[in-house]
Amino acid sequence: MSDGGPTQGAVLAVDIGGTHLRAGLVREDFTAHQVEIVSSLHILEVEDPSAALLAFVTDYLGRCTGGAPPLAISVGFPATVSRDRRTVLSATNIRSMQNLPIADFLEAALGVPALIDRDVNMVLRHDMNSLHVPRQGVTVGCYVGTGLGNAISINGEILVGRHGVAGELGHLPVHGLSLVCGCGNTGCIETVASGKYFAEMASRTFPGTPMGDVLPRYSNHPKVLEFLRYVAVAIASEVNILDPEVVILGGGVVQAHGFPRETLEADVRELARKPYPSEDITFLYSKGGQQAGVIGAGIYAWDALHAGLSPAAAASLAASRA
Repeated sequence: MSDGGPTQGAVLAVDIGGTHLRAGLVREDFTAHQVEIVSSLHILEVEDPSAALLAFVTDYLGRCTGGAPPLAISVGFPATVSRDRRTVLSATNIRSMQNLPIADFLEAALGVPALIDRDVNMVLRHDMNSLHVPRQGVTVGCYVGTGLGNAISINGEILVGRHGVAGELGHLPVHGLSLVCGCGNTGCIETVASGKYFAEMASRTFPGTPMGDVLPRYSNHPKVLEFLRYVAVAIASEVNILDPEVVILGGGVVQAHGFPRETLEADVRELARKPYPSEDITFLYSKGGQQAGVIGAGIYAWDALHAGLSPAAAASLAASRA
């Protein structure tokens, strides 16, 4: 689908999720134009995902810009990304998306700067911008979607870590959990605190109930409360470690109709260290939407362009500051 917006002076931003790929041209004012949403399976589940992504991008530019190149391309992946933000390291349950030097590949093929990052980091950039969260200080984003996504901003820079894989909150190990995670470990909190788990639990516990009716009808059911408690364990663990200025909550589950925000917030405060940070946690909620990852990817590219750095230099600088 397309909104027919202007195409000049823009970066091409792509948000790849487990089900859908979203692409759009993002201008300097962080507005997205010519946004398209298509199935991502033809990119994720193929022998050569790099070539498949390039084919999509080339086709998109041909249709939306007449083939004119963007100022840069920025792509969010549902995967871990190397510290220098040039290589996709691994994606849970996506066999072909392993050790792909995708940024160099796209730059060579398109002749424009290419940036990549974890999809959840792109969403946090969007949320901080749309919610007017100051870059100064610590902001964490916790996103209960298919998995349990997490991103951390420190003074406006995304925390990447030594290997580039910081923020994997969903893989917090919890003693006593026995389910095997998609990452291969046993006991990751994501196995009981994710949208995938919630959907499976709801179908077993409330057979015949449409998924959209589960939270409005059963938000106080013991199984739902147990699910919320596990999500709160993860969030409170990060709050206790980082003592953030702001906690942004989002993802499909949190943004679903009837989601008991007050219950989750109360659980996090109960589990957080007393008196602080427990007594002074600021929760904000993602505005989400289909364009969040696209706009976040656009912000990432524009930040690099404004800094006057090559994408590789900008990513290395961000890593050195993390």
